[in-house]
Amino acid sequence: MKLLIVASRFPYPLEKGDKLRLCHQIKILAKHYEIYLYACNSSKVLDSHIDHIKEYCKDIKIHHLDTKELIKNVGSAIFSGLPFQVAMFTNDRIKDEIKEFAAIHKVDHVYTQLIRMAENTRDLKYPKTLDYMDAFGFGMHKRAGIGGLFRKLFYKIEGNRVKKYEKEIYTAFKSHTVITEKDRGRLELESPVHVVANGVDADFFTNSGSLDSYDLVFVGNMGYVPNIDAAKVLVNDILPRLNKKETKFNLLIAGARPTREVIDLAENEHVTVGGWMQDIREAYKGGRIFVAPIFQSIGQQNKILEAMSMEIPCVINKSVAEGLNLKDRVHCLIAENPDEFVQRILELENNVELFASLIVSGKELVKNSFSWEAKTEPLVKLIGESKQA
Repeated sequence: MKLLIVASRFPYPLEKGDKLRLCHQIKILAKHYEIYLYACNSSKVLDSHIDHIKEYCKDIKIHHLDTKELIKNVGSAIFSGLPFQVAMFTNDRIKDEIKEFAAIHKVDHVYTQLIRMAENTRDLKYPKTLDYMDAFGFGMHKRAGIGGLFRKLFYKIEGNRVKKYEKEIYTAFKSHTVITEKDRGRLELESPVHVVANGVDADFFTNSGSLDSYDLVFVGNMGYVPNIDAAKVLVNDILPRLNKKETKFNLLIAGARPTREVIDLAENEHVTVGGWMQDIREAYKGGRIFVAPIFQSIGQQNKILEAMSMEIPCVINKSVAEGLNLKDRVHCLIAENPDEFVQRILELENNVELFASLIVSGKELVKNSFSWEAKTEPLVKLIGESKQA
């Protein structure tokens, strides 16, 4: 069976959640199907990055979105009413390229990652699966509740467009997937949506020896708004409360594409902004406690699974824990405001048995319940069933 995968970003390197998800899915899907990958990308894709993926694909086509094309695409949203994030990746040239690529290889099924590429594949005459991944409309509305007036207005408008589009595009695809049960409910779709969760590579994310250079660590795509907000809460609200105490805590923030406001957080003498690391395990190993106040979170926070796999205890908020079905005081500690985060961090500092039990139970959960192979199996089955229908 020949499977065409259509993505808005080339799935390597793994500095974003959608790329991480698709990269591992491709590796597993390639064991069952012939993979043909079409991916847009707004920056140059290095040959070494292509080499990492091409062994799993029969053919790869990359569409480079330059600045001029991106601006033109986004401008079309004013008249089309499409969400800006959909319009950004939509035009006739991309549609024609995908149609031709599918026809040349005589594919049997099309798997589209994210609604942002759905306009380009909705009219293809093949069985099709759409991966919503997260409930982005819901997430936009959450972000509209904080920040300045322009930010609130933008997220409200875009949130309304996305929620409307999530419902409208449903009928153009045979099957649909999302990462978590919670986001399936947030999509508010009456028809079936299959949960295909993310996993973690527990063999890769293994702590071979902690550096312990920092007391606290936070890792993520630091160009992504919820992560930016989390970093600001850590530095501006949690760290000052902690450092009123006798012991002074230092914090490492690491991850790709840190914005200027993230970089400026390093003006605090107790904060280091590490940015992109070739081996992100070095960032995890640098901290004793992983702290993630991601109050605007949707979907599944892979960084928590990776930290647990690296044997680092986690202090997180309730919505993040629910996305992973984690239990308070069993797999992690849960806090809902800066004062509670401070209390949980200090509790870990002063309770060696709790510290150790979170490490053991977290690692065990990841190894037993979050393998990529097991989490991707429902997708393998879903695509395979379309051939039989």
